[in-house]
Amino acid sequence: MSLRRIPGKDQEYYLISYDKHGDERPDADGTHASAEALEALQRPGADVTDVFILCHGWQGDYDGAIAQYDRWLGAANPDAADDGIRPFVIGVHWPSRAWSDRELKSAPTGLLGEEAPDDDAMSIEEAVDEYAAVLPEGEGVRAALQTVLAYASEIDPDEDATDRSTLPAEVTRAYRTLAEANAVADGDDPLLGSGWDPDEVFQATCEAPSDDGLLGGGLFHKLREAVLGPLRQLTFWHCKNQAREFGERGAAQLVREIMAATPEHVRVHLMGHSFGTIAMSAAVRGPGKVPQPPVRPVASLYLVQGAVSLWAFAEQVPARVGGGRGYFADVVRPEFVAGPIVVTRSSWDYAVGRFYPLAVRLAGQYLLGDELPKYGGIGAFGMQGAGAVELPPLEAGETSPGAELSAGIRYNIDASAVIKTLQGASGAHSDLAHSELVWLGWRAALVGR
Repeated sequence: MSLRRIPGKDQEYYLISYDKHGDERPDADGTHASAEALEALQRPGADVTDVFILCHGWQGDYDGAIAQYDRWLGAANPDAADDGIRPFVIGVHWPSRAWSDRELKSAPTGLLGEEAPDDDAMSIEEAVDEYAAVLPEGEGVRAALQTVLAYASEIDPDEDATDRSTLPAEVTRAYRTLAEANAVADGDDPLLGSGWDPDEVFQATCEAPSDDGLLGGGLFHKLREAVLGPLRQLTFWHCKNQAREFGERGAAQLVREIMAATPEHVRVHLMGHSFGTIAMSAAVRGPGKVPQPPVRPVASLYLVQGAVSLWAFAEQVPARVGGGRGYFADVVRPEFVAGPIVVTRSSWDYAVGRFYPLAVRLAGQYLLGDELPKYGGIGAFGMQGAGAVELPPLEAGETSPGAELSAGIRYNIDASAVIKTLQGASGAHSDLAHSELVWLGWRAALVGR
């Protein structure tokens, strides 16, 4: 059933699931959730005034998406019975789980070929299946994954990397096969490409600070994790590119179908988290090399802890960081988004705040002194080069921003006082179940009413 009711709450939302190509997946009973949602929107007496589309970020499987939406929406319900607003909420799920949190099962060791029991560890075959489901299909991909993962399984998980550690030649060749299959299309931050060198990535991960997180759970000084570092970087950047492809295909189609099926007075609002900010921005931009605005402008765009380039929305990227025009520069135009665009950032978000600088080091790029970096996420640096206005910091307990929001304006807001609970290597990246964040998005949606 595509309609989900949040346990213990009087809130509900439709959940629409897509495959890695951006095509909608049918529900277990063969029906399509988008068709059910569109039918419900047009049902006599529905009287919907505002449609909210939510998109999760990376590392989100189907159950994880449900858990996230239940937490986010359940954190607060700002809709009052007499406010004249009839919201209709849709959550989208796209396959963004880059890798499992399960350990790789060690290869047999000792005279009898015995291995230490670990009931939750993955076999090499299971790990190959998991990564192959994420990475693009291509000749030799599964064989290359087998080579990398088999070698990693032979390494003692507690063995430290040293300055003399190197990748075997066959592992380097396997990584080059995976990189070729993982060719990054045009878009923002194409760090991977013909210049990507798995040996350099391996050495950089060996040397990275042990608390720098994301690629190896803060365990870069362990040899096994350093060996898997290039693989995790490849899958991370593929998922990032896949978010854009999903946004321009499945999500863009959904937005336009909703607008076509509803009267002009029904407003559509988009909210994305992490890689979901790429997907929602791409949904507004539309498919193809030439951006195409939706049937009518999106009423508000809410980008929470975005893992999208800080320069992605810039009309003119500074020459010192490469120049050119941001991939999503058109999104800030009024025919694409008529209302406010609100961007949160948090100093406690290690996934965006630390991974981007790490990825920059792995790609051979560097920060420029105390200035804004060439590569960095809006969840750490805010939206840059697009004339964004800085709002007063979001404080605990707030139900409205410290300044009035206006249509057609981009806003950055420091939410460090709210998005602050650390959860493993990614820090507070997914700490979104807060009433303050719900109210901030709601205030943005109210602009222009």
